[in-house]
Amino acid sequence: MLKLLKYSSVAIAVTMAGSTFASNIVVPKLIDQPVSIYDFPGTHFDGNQVRSAEEGGLKTNIPFQIQHLERRNQIVNAMNTSTFSAGATMSQNNTSPTLQERSGCPELGLDSAVYASFSQPNDITCFSTQITESTKIEGLLVNIPQGVDYNLYLFKLEDDNSLTPLDTSVSTTAATEQVVYKADPGAYVMVAQSISGTSADQSIMAWFSHPNFDAQEANDKPGQATTLPSNGNIVGNIDSQNDQDFFVYSAGASQSKLSFNFAASDQFSLEIWNGSGWTKVPNNQRLNIDVTPSTNTVFLVKGDQANLPPTSAQYSFAVSDPLSGASVGSIRTYNNENLTNLLAPSLLEAHQEIGMSGTVIDGSGQPVPFGLVYLNVYNREPIGVLANEAIQADENGKFNQLVALPDCVGANDHTRQNRVTRGTPTRPELTWDINWNSGVYEYKAPNSERGIVVEFAHICKEKITRSCYWDRDFSSGEDKYICNRF
Repeated sequence: MLKLLKYSSVAIAVTMAGSTFASNIVVPKLIDQPVSIYDFPGTHFDGNQVRSAEEGGLKTNIPFQIQHLERRNQIVNAMNTSTFSAGATMSQNNTSPTLQERSGCPELGLDSAVYASFSQPNDITCFSTQITESTKIEGLLVNIPQGVDYNLYLFKLEDDNSLTPLDTSVSTTAATEQVVYKADPGAYVMVAQSISGTSADQSIMAWFSHPNFDAQEANDKPGQATTLPSNGNIVGNIDSQNDQDFFVYSAGASQSKLSFNFAASDQFSLEIWNGSGWTKVPNNQRLNIDVTPSTNTVFLVKGDQANLPPTSAQYSFAVSDPLSGASVGSIRTYNNENLTNLLAPSLLEAHQEIGMSGTVIDGSGQPVPFGLVYLNVYNREPIGVLANEAIQADENGKFNQLVALPDCVGANDHTRQNRVTRGTPTRPELTWDINWNSGVYEYKAPNSERGIVVEFAHICKEKITRSCYWDRDFSSGEDKYICNRF
């Protein structure tokens, strides 16, 4: 089981002797193992595909020729220091020191591999490289024999030749150790160290360059998990066969629900940690699950090893506290029924339905993906509820809903004439008898102190009572005003 790592101010300095370029490679000593996300209680999700944490190990295909490093004697010295340094012997001439002179480790470019063997505990093998463009470095130590314990470390070689630790892999039983880091241009060193046991079998050290990484990298290990926003949407990709994207969602102190959607093709999969294994979650489906306040939910995104997605293919992962909406913005209320709209120009009229749309917003003014919103319609006379619906917004916090209204009798009876001032037989002046009730519609978010309330007219019945028009009498040459009553 993978553990997070904490570096001590006490370290082991390994001096590589027998070389013109003597250098101290300081390897951190593990003194404590904080709780891993694998030790979290997990989040329940009712799924039928569950795998253990140990399944699906690292892929160890080495697609390039494996090189041999020159074997050198190695001496182990213990020393107390709070710095990580590689104080290399300077070049004897006035030229700038080479990377090997600075680090004490032979140069080996990314996307290369070497054989490594260890004759006794505390032996090390290392190599260095200089990169000129940002990339994700993946280092592997593979084919570790049974009965031995090897560790793998990744450092950045600073301008003063000190070594800054970036990632460590220290499993005591793994057949493969892995280090991962999203690296900026600069010099880097990978070190393998024998901790215990001996074997004549050779292991392989390899490191790879993955330049097509997403903004969340490096998050290939549980200890590197990316913290998800409380409300938001992230986009990522799978950049290599060993790329695994870990995410952690921290529920709020009063949060009880978590909504999420993993939008991706079948070449991607999303899993959730249930406390003892990984449960597969369906793609392209909004899900609502119960969470315990102030706890963490851990997700894992992977590629299908039988059909890996190209690095250009992306997934979208939207998450939220659906009950965190504090207000509703960008509201629009509409009605598409064929009504007269004669009561008042600014008064919405509706008979059987009201269309309501808007955006659910949290306390910081940001949209809430899948945010809950309450849409209510009330009658004023007599007072009563006409309709109420609780719906969830989409992954951008937007919603658009038709709210159905019941039939009504009509507390108000108004007579209105259509806006025709001199009617014709084909466009007469119409007088309408309109029965309606006074009502209000309301938008309300879960944490709104009060909702947004607007008046509307609930139309119960509209009936034409008179139709009038002017008609020419060609025999007399006069216009006649003709009215029909209904």
